Amino acid sequence: MNRILIDIVCLMGISHFALSAPLHPHTLSRHLRVDLLWDGGQHQDVVIQRASSPEGPFETIHRGECGIPVFSDFLGAPGRTRYYRVRPERPANSPWSKVVSGVSRNSTIDQLLTEVQEAGFRYFWDYGHPVSGLAREGSSRSPELCAIGATGMGFFNLVVGVERGFVRRDRAADRALKTLGFLADKAHRYHGAYGHWINGDTGEHIPFGDQIDGADLVETAFLAAGFIFLREYFDGETETEREIRALADRLFKEIEWDYFVSTKPGRKVLDWHRYSTQGEQRLKVAGFNECKIVYLLAIGSPTHGISTDFFWEGWRHEHYSHPHEAFGVPIELSRGVGFPLFFTHYSYLGFDPKALDLNGRSYFNHFRDVCRIQVRYAASRAEDFVGYGPLWGLTASIGPDGYAINKPGVETDKGTIAPTAALSSMPYLPEESIACLKVMYEEYGAQIWDQYGFRDAFNPTRNWVARGVLGIDVGPIAPMIENYRSGLCWDVFMRAPEIRDTLEKLGRGKE
Repeated sequence: MNRILIDIVCLMGISHFALSAPLHPHTLSRHLRVDLLWDGGQHQDVVIQRASSPEGPFETIHRGECGIPVFSDFLGAPGRTRYYRVRPERPANSPWSKVVSGVSRNSTIDQLLTEVQEAGFRYFWDYGHPVSGLAREGSSRSPELCAIGATGMGFFNLVVGVERGFVRRDRAADRALKTLGFLADKAHRYHGAYGHWINGDTGEHIPFGDQIDGADLVETAFLAAGFIFLREYFDGETETEREIRALADRLFKEIEWDYFVSTKPGRKVLDWHRYSTQGEQRLKVAGFNECKIVYLLAIGSPTHGISTDFFWEGWRHEHYSHPHEAFGVPIELSRGVGFPLFFTHYSYLGFDPKALDLNGRSYFNHFRDVCRIQVRYAASRAEDFVGYGPLWGLTASIGPDGYAINKPGVETDKGTIAPTAALSSMPYLPEESIACLKVMYEEYGAQIWDQYGFRDAFNPTRNWVARGVLGIDVGPIAPMIENYRSGLCWDVFMRAPEIRDTLEKLGRGKE
């Protein structure tokens, strides 16, 4: 457009007319799909068109917002070549990009695992909050709503991204330091701990349920595990990596675990929440559930540590272990057929469950048995729910009737499969997890795969698919797959002196 025409358009009050710069897309060949990427930021409104030849005809396959500048086109078969173009949705006459081609491929299992990790990494890298770097609560939630626990999981994903070549180490280090700096300087803390939700722009605490101004010790522990992991991984001598170690170490040591000791007479136990405006909190951190990392970190803290009495009396209470059998498999960590599988994930992205025993068997083996029960349970209900048998894995997730904690049982299972359940269980039961992955991807991928990988959950019986993902569900997938593939996250985390100290105090096998 020449200068005279631009001046005329501006005088007419339509200065946006045809002034948007064209986007610059490229493609990635992936298993049975093509990923289209372009330059730009988050929450763009774009139009994407596809054709079978470079001359067209082009059809619109997406119109509207993209959380990140990535569109995953699931074609369903290898060797299919497609041609793409993209433009901003507004103004309506924005120029089209150049036409780029992409071809779907037939990936090996090893390549597919990398692709799943890559998609999960995008949630934390590309969709991380642009101001703070914090992890968003979910892809369909308010963009300023960030989650403390998911941010800790994001630190693990960041390192997996480095190791798998998704991002350069120096760029990942810059992001880690940016997020740590925000958590240190802007985010509201309560005796070193954080609330469940936080505003990614300002650092203000956002109430979670009835929390008005309080701390969430469990979410803080998931974040603190990320502090330790970053400190141990970024061991280089660049200025950035030295600052990461210093800041992550400081943030961990400033958490006052001992402040959360319950003041209620009786057994020694930690409070889950603590508010300044409310009285005694009834919700305690007691097992068995997803919260074991709270006690492991609190015992190892060199500044605000607690005694191992809290582990034995608070975490390990009288209802902790109930040896019995389900579907021919021994189980000790629940009363019934099992529990939601996130219990075996959230505390174990970094902490190796082989490092502690219960009744003479490692937690790794106990968790493997829980997964075996879920596989057999799913097969037993194949006539009740579409897909069960090849599909398995129940955990907390979004569902057709809202968020639910799903586990084996007539009252607690409505046919909703969350991909994170089987995928994050890969270290425990790799053959069955990979088999479930292949079915989810190859048979349901057109409905449940998007730019962040698998959507949060789906229910084939009710023909329902979640709109997006939750940070705490996508968060464990890439790290736990990496623990299956290389043991990286476990190896790095377990070398921390605080963890070694905790293990020495607890003593392997004494549980």
